[in-house]
Amino acid sequence: MQRVNKFSFSRGSENCLGYNSIAGQSRGFTLIELLVVIAIIAMLLSILMPALNKARQQAKRLICTSNMRQVGIAVQAYIIDSENRLPPSSCHISNPDQYWLRVLSRYTGEQLLFHCPSDKSKNFVDWDRPLNEQQDKRYSSFAVNALLDPVCFRYGGSTNRYNRVDSIRKPMYCIWISEAPDTENFLLADHIHPESWEGSVEYAKKFIAWDRHMGKSNYLFADGHVETLEFEDTYQWPGKCYWYPESAPTWPENP
Repeated sequence: MQRVNKFSFSRGSENCLGYNSIAGQSRGFTLIELLVVIAIIAMLLSILMPALNKARQQAKRLICTSNMRQVGIAVQAYIIDSENRLPPSSCHISNPDQYWLRVLSRYTGEQLLFHCPSDKSKNFVDWDRPLNEQQDKRYSSFAVNALLDPVCFRYGGSTNRYNRVDSIRKPMYCIWISEAPDTENFLLADHIHPESWEGSVEYAKKFIAWDRHMGKSNYLFADGHVETLEFEDTYQWPGKCYWYPESAPTWPENP
């Protein structure tokens, strides 16, 4: 009796993968099958890319938050040495070495703390060179609230009344640093003037990077903590105002 190999396949039969096998050869993919695969890959990418982009933006926001928080820690060390006064901006000081960025760098030792990875501005300063040689460069991604400046004059009168942290009505509700808008020629702008906004939210937004982090921005408060907020959460006129040291978190001032 002839012995039959039970594992052998007859010519033209289907193999275990469902392809017709003829003399050990299998057919390739058809054009339709390739198009289906490409369509599936494109669909998966369309689903994954927004999620990946969102995760990337969140990571940048967290780095920015960390950098701003480190600035807050440096400020807390600074005010101990300055009788509770915050460091000055470039508002009424001609010597760049006295600006808050340079002053606080002595406490941080890391210049990248003043930069947000989502800030697309160009021409940042080289902190290893004298600042007075780089007057056309961008100093920082952040800008201080001029209403808390110990030197800046408010409303053309005398020096700020609220130039000490312990004179601010509620430091935990008063913003000291915000994020500055992207630009290639921001020059010395290291501060903002909320008193010039005159109650207009849309006008105020021109001076703040209010949507740098998916419609929100980071803010460092006078007590040293950082929050990620929508701009309208900080400024609604009249009503909410986190920018005025005499009344924050409201305006007009409440008892």
